[in-house]
Amino acid sequence: MVWRVSKIDPTTNVAAKSVLQAFESARRSGRPSVECYRAGVAAWRREHPDQSAEYAAKQAVAVILATHAKIRIEE
Repeated sequence: MVWRVSKIDPTTNVAAKSVLQAFESARRSGRPSVECYRAGVAAWRREHPDQSAEYAAKQAVAVILATHAKIRIEE
């Protein structure tokens, strides 16, 4: 069996904008990080109610991290 990595970019999905708005709104409200991520996941699920909770969470978090994560490489 051969496993292939998905090449679908969740940041181009129609739900990405809603995910980021929900995440950033929760963040501005001073919510804990976990609640900010949950807000993003909830936004994804509203756009895609047919998707499993696990898949929706992975996609929403990927959108959030693609926008907000910074990678530091220590030398």
